[in-house]
This record gives sequence, C-alpha cells and structure tokens, in this order.
Amino acid sequence: MKTRIFANALLVVALTGVTGCKKDSGENINFRHNKDGKGTPVATFGDDSITAEELKQKFSEMSPFIRARYQTVEQRKEYVDNIVRVELLAAEARRRGLQNEPEVVDAAKKMMVQKLIQKEFDEKKGTTTDAEIAEYYEKHKADYVKPETTRLSDIFIASAKGDPDRAKKKKQADEVLTKAKANKPTDSAAYIALVRQYSEDSKTKPVDGDMRFLTETDLTAQFSPQVAAAGASLKQLGDLSPVVETDQGFYILRFQGRQAAINHGLDQVKTQIDSRIKYDKRQQNFNKFVETLKANAKYKLDDAALAKVEVDATPPGAPKTSAGSPSPDTARPAMPLSGPPPSGSPPVGSPPAGSKTAGSPPAGSKTAGSPPAGSKTPAQTQSPAGR
Repeated sequence: MKTRIFANALLVVALTGVTGCKKDSGENINFRHNKDGKGTPVATFGDDSITAEELKQKFSEMSPFIRARYQTVEQRKEYVDNIVRVELLAAEARRRGLQNEPEVVDAAKKMMVQKLIQKEFDEKKGTTTDAEIAEYYEKHKADYVKPETTRLSDIFIASAKGDPDRAKKKKQADEVLTKAKANKPTDSAAYIALVRQYSEDSKTKPVDGDMRFLTETDLTAQFSPQVAAAGASLKQLGDLSPVVETDQGFYILRFQGRQAAINHGLDQVKTQIDSRIKYDKRQQNFNKFVETLKANAKYKLDDAALAKVEVDATPPGAPKTSAGSPSPDTARPAMPLSGPPPSGSPPVGSPPAGSKTAGSPPAGSKTAGSPPAGSKTPAQTQSPAGR
C-alpha cells in the first residue's frame, strides 16, 4: 500500500510540472483536488477538500470485490487518508519547486502526450465500410489464402544428364544416404555434418541444407518435379527420402516440417481486417497531425550542426583512441533510437484454427495473426488514487 502511495504521489508531482504553463484558453491549470469547490466535504486540507459525492462515485466504479474492503468507517478512513497523503506530498513537492526538475517535466510531457493521443485519436473512432474491407482482402489475399508448404533439407550431388561420371555420382549419393540412415532421425547435427561434407547445392549448403518452407509449385520450379514428389511423400520429422534422381543430379532429402494450407474467407477475417484498416488510418492521421504541428512550429533541422554532434560509442571501461572514439576491436554499431509509437499496435494475420506445423518457420517468413488480446494503449493509465 505504501509503495502505491509513493508511486501515485510521484505521478501527481509529475503532472504539477506544468503548473506554470497556461492553457490555450488563457486559464491557469487547476491542480485542486476538488476542482470547483462544490459538494459535501468529508475531509479538508488547506483550501481543498474531498467530498462525499466524489467518494460515492469512486466506490461505485470499483469492482464488488474491491468495494468489500471499505465496509467499515475505519477502512473508508484509510482510503481517504491515502488520497490526502498524495495531495499533501504533491503540494509540498510544488512548494519546494520540484515541478521544475527535468525528470518531473519529462514525465509530465509524456503524460500530456498520452492524453492528447487518447483524445485526438483513440476517442475519435472512424468507421470502415464493407467495400474497404473487401478491397483490402483482395489486395492482401495471399495473407489469408495460402497453399500447404513443406520444409526440407537437402544433400545434392551434382551430375547433369550425359555426365560420363553420372553412375559414379549416383553411387556416391547412395553411400551418403547409407551414412544418413545410420543416424537417428532426430539427429539434425549429424545430417548437417553430411551436408557440409558432401552437398554441392550452392544455394542451400551455406544454410546447412535448409530449403525453407516451399509450396509444391515452388519445389517444382526451383528444384524439380521429382524433388516435389519426394518431399510430399515424407511425413515424420527426420524422415529421409531415397536418392532422388533429376536432370541436374541427385538429392537426398530430409523432412523438417509442414505447414497446413490457409483458406480464410472474407467473412472469417472481416473483423481482423476492420481493425487493421482502422489502425492504418489512425497511423496516417497521427503522422499528418505531427507534420501539421511541425509546420505550425516552423520546425527546422540543421543537418550540418547535427553532423558535428559527437556520440561516444565506447563501452564502459573500453580503451579509447584519439578523439574519444573506441578502438577498432571494441567498436560497435550504434543502435537506432526510436520512441514508442502512438497507442495501439498493428494487428497481423493468424494461421487457421487447428492447423499444425512441424519445425520452426524460416527467418523472415510472414504469418497472419490477430492483435494481442487485452493490449493496452499508453493512454490507459490509472488515476493517482483509488485504483
């Protein structure tokens, strides 16, 4: 309880950081607890008060479980004391000028930005037409309708048709297959060792034979119809194909996994697309809003002056070379700086319910999904007391 009290007090102090500012209407910002001075006072402090009407409202907003904690006068007294404690601590902080501390000002700015975003964008929810949803679905149909994909690894022994050594290469492929079969189906490391030793596939050897998730059409186009057919026959993780003979040479395939086909109709993803369109519109409106603010403020950036700003990327304790730059063996690339986006997060597509996948998808692959349930926006904050 005390920890929450101090946290709430700090929040109030942060908000008082803008006490010296004025609203566009010219009125001073009102930090009184009882804003208009009306109501039936239950507790008074200085020229401020906590009213019976306020307490009744706060208690009514609580869940029945929380309200059960305040059935006695002593319990309600503790609740009121906590509110007063925060107000008095905040007032004392203002008296000492703490509202001008940089971290307090920064906290106040961030809170005001969150409230601005909430009022300007979150509370102004637009509508999406059925035509917009249908158009989006058609443009992004590949996210909602996908054929089955299979993930294989290969060891390739190159030998084009007509190669006088083709029989010898076939024998080599048979020997490699025998070695692969001698290992357990789950022993990926053993298969990778064979890939590194024998495979001549310039595209997959650098990634230890991984062919990534591909459709049957992709396997046919990139490798051969024989490879596609052999891959379709493999079912269990670690299964090996017989030596697959193609015009280019011989393949030994290992089954890595399979992703079921996705076939979401428009009605199945309508709600998801509606959320996506609203998010995109909100982002566009937010960006336009910020650009308008920049224009009104006559924002300018001096690239030359910015270029002269030195950034010391030396890790703590690392030796420095001239001009304070890190020595070559300790230098690290600078990470990009970015602030948090406006409230909300972009929804993404989701795989069909009940679909199963074996193995992990390749790096950079896309899956469709839905926005995380219960996610909060920055503007969804708790009030200083009574939460």
